Amino acid sequence: MRKRTLILSCAVAVAMLPQAPAIAEVTRSVRAEIPADGHFAIENLAGRMRVTSGTGNTVVAVATVHAEDEALAATLNFEKVTGKAGVPTWRMSYPLDKHTSYKYPDRGDDKNGEKTQDAHHWFHEWLSGWFGGSNTTTEYAGRRVKISNTSGVLLFADIEIQIPRREVEGTFRNIVGGIHGEGVSGKLNFDVASGNIALEDLSGKIAADSGSGDIMAMSIEGSYSCDTGSGDCLLEKVRGDTISMDTGSGNIKAHKVSAKRLSADTGSGDVLVEEADVESISADTGSGDVEVACDGIRLVEVSVDTGSGDVTLHIPSDAGFTAHAEQGSGDIDTGFSDAQPILEDRQVVGYRRGDGKIRIKVGTGSGDLRISPGV
Repeated sequence: MRKRTLILSCAVAVAMLPQAPAIAEVTRSVRAEIPADGHFAIENLAGRMRVTSGTGNTVVAVATVHAEDEALAATLNFEKVTGKAGVPTWRMSYPLDKHTSYKYPDRGDDKNGEKTQDAHHWFHEWLSGWFGGSNTTTEYAGRRVKISNTSGVLLFADIEIQIPRREVEGTFRNIVGGIHGEGVSGKLNFDVASGNIALEDLSGKIAADSGSGDIMAMSIEGSYSCDTGSGDCLLEKVRGDTISMDTGSGNIKAHKVSAKRLSADTGSGDVLVEEADVESISADTGSGDVEVACDGIRLVEVSVDTGSGDVTLHIPSDAGFTAHAEQGSGDIDTGFSDAQPILEDRQVVGYRRGDGKIRIKVGTGSGDLRISPGV
């Protein structure tokens, strides 16, 4: 009884202790005007980055600085430096000589304080995953830096970037946090170390790269490449000469794509390509299934390799093809009743139909191959 009373007394005493006051966040705005007559780059350590089209002939970047006090907020500015390959770079200059650990809080479903009501609401809802992890150690401006959502000094910046309504060459690099690009064109690179990338209504030569995070592209005209170390590559309504998707671990999904060449490569994950109009397609997965549905008339080559997984190909019902398969174990099946088997040592290793125009080559360690008309 005395022990319980002592515990209760201690609990009451702790509850009566003065609580540390919550950190009051302060904000300030920083603006940079950047020439758009050559390759430029904008770089930030932590926060969100949004790239849209503007009305002027220069690039305008406005950073909203978030800090735990006014003194810290005053340290963050745009600094022009020489970046990779000599590219002029406007970098947010964090006080790395004094602080190498920064707090970037999880802001949940907040998307720059806006609620999207347009037809792409589902697309914007996907943007909630801005921060790929609770702790990230990275390099910034030549220093090792730690970003956490629980510890460190509170200091980060959300950057709104407006570029001219013409083709420009720019690189947008955000170490921790997401990037959203919309309605812009040119030779554009979007790069994050930890966070998601979302792109829509873009044209030109577009590249997206995330060390850890998902990448989604919607309504893109031109060549496009997606590369993520850990995350999914998702495409919707992309038209271009070449489309390339690569993920170390994650799924690849492409829907309504049109290209001369399309390639999909994942270390572990599934590949799904639907309603594709392509001339050549290649897919490679270490472990996972591959399903490809082509409804265009220009398809001439399909190459698929999977370490372990099934391969399903849907091609036009009037198409001629020659299919060869190298399998460690698994069956070959075709939904075309007039396809003729190809035999080697009395074993079926493929099928041929009609003029054999579409060349299909499949390799799988363990898995089935099925070729069927339509979807």
